[in-house]
Amino acid sequence: MTSDERRCLSYFQYHTLPSLLGLFGSPLWEKLVFQVGQSEPAIFHAIVALSAIHQDSEARGMPMSMEEPDNSWHRFSLEQLSRAFNLLIKRRTSQDPRFCNVTLVCCLLFVLSDLLRGHYDDAFVHLQGGLAILQELKAHRQLVAPMPREELVEQSLVAAFAHLDIMSTHFGVGGPVLRIENELGDGQSECDPTMPFQTLQDALRAFEPNFSAIFRFISPCMYLPPEKIQSDYETLHVRQIYLWSRFNQFIRMFKQFYSTMYDQLSLTDQRGADLIQIWILGLSVSLKTCLVGGDLTVLHCYTPEYEMIVARTEAFLQKYPERPTISIQCGIIPAVFHAAFACRDYTIRWQAIELLWAWPHREGVFDSNWCASLACQALKIELLALSQKGQDPHAPTPILTSRTSERLSVEEVLARINEHQRRVLLCERGDMGEEPFDDIDCSPLDLIETVKCMSGWSCVRAFQAHAARLDA
Repeated sequence: MTSDERRCLSYFQYHTLPSLLGLFGSPLWEKLVFQVGQSEPAIFHAIVALSAIHQDSEARGMPMSMEEPDNSWHRFSLEQLSRAFNLLIKRRTSQDPRFCNVTLVCCLLFVLSDLLRGHYDDAFVHLQGGLAILQELKAHRQLVAPMPREELVEQSLVAAFAHLDIMSTHFGVGGPVLRIENELGDGQSECDPTMPFQTLQDALRAFEPNFSAIFRFISPCMYLPPEKIQSDYETLHVRQIYLWSRFNQFIRMFKQFYSTMYDQLSLTDQRGADLIQIWILGLSVSLKTCLVGGDLTVLHCYTPEYEMIVARTEAFLQKYPERPTISIQCGIIPAVFHAAFACRDYTIRWQAIELLWAWPHREGVFDSNWCASLACQALKIELLALSQKGQDPHAPTPILTSRTSERLSVEEVLARINEHQRRVLLCERGDMGEEPFDDIDCSPLDLIETVKCMSGWSCVRAFQAHAARLDA
């Protein structure tokens, strides 16, 4: 073991590992990845690579992409990833029953490494590879219907891939592949009212099929033109009602669990339960609004629900000041981004953006910096469009209130957005010297323009539809 490898292994143990466990406890990282990595060279090198990337990314403020061929840690991580991959190739015909877990752990570490570097296309290739293995083994069935035979793949590893698979639904790569909700038999529900949740794991297990089904439904619907929604509205509406009915069963059972068991939970599980509360709020308003086709009048009606997302997230950040910079699980980002982008109340939108700024981190495929930048750009072009319609952008009249109770005018909001965009560009592209700020294109779409699958991202489609509506 070289000194750099030793340093990265230590960083993984004392920084990356606690971060990966920072939202929910799981045996995956400490018991499977770290312990097995001590004896499996391929996993060891993949751990070292992820640690090097994570260390460099944290030092730079969690940038959206990391294209620095001259960066020594960048070169070192690529070398470690290559060694891990080559070791797997050499053992691809192995009959060792443990090799399947080794391959999948490496695959998972490759996915996280690629995501931290902003290499979405590569990350999704590795994710699809891991999902194909699980699908062939039918390993995902154990998440909703435990199998009597011995598990070929550790359940925590299957759950990690399944969760990433669900999140990838919004990124135009054909997910979810596993579709764990389909493993429930006809008439079977993941929520049996006669069997209340006893543990947080019970609640999470029941949540995942809802998570998958709702994401699969809302992703293609987001900001569809009204005429496309109307042409198939009856079918879509029936499905929407069905999903809401199933999800509402979960919500009722979780509320009962939260009210009766919360005080008995460990701090880690309390944090998880508080996150599920935010998930429920985010998924509920997303499901209710996914067929409105960008109708601003309808969106106004959901302002209280967006306000609740912001309030609950604010309380979460206050209660848990120690927060991870990288997690494999979904956390606050999807719900808060939806509030920051879709809410028609400027105060709520701005405070949601500030929440994303306050916690730069990555939740699986979701990046808080990217989501904040896109929401900022959407608000910016909206405010500029208002000025073109006769509203004075220099008028001192406040239009919103910040998290710290500051009253801000249009000019002040635009100035803060511009300053944030400048900092993002400095972080992404390095020192730009004396280049005038006004000459810099600040669109977040340009920062990841090399990502091939970006055109299929639901957030990008929503942004483009929003911009087109303002130009109309």
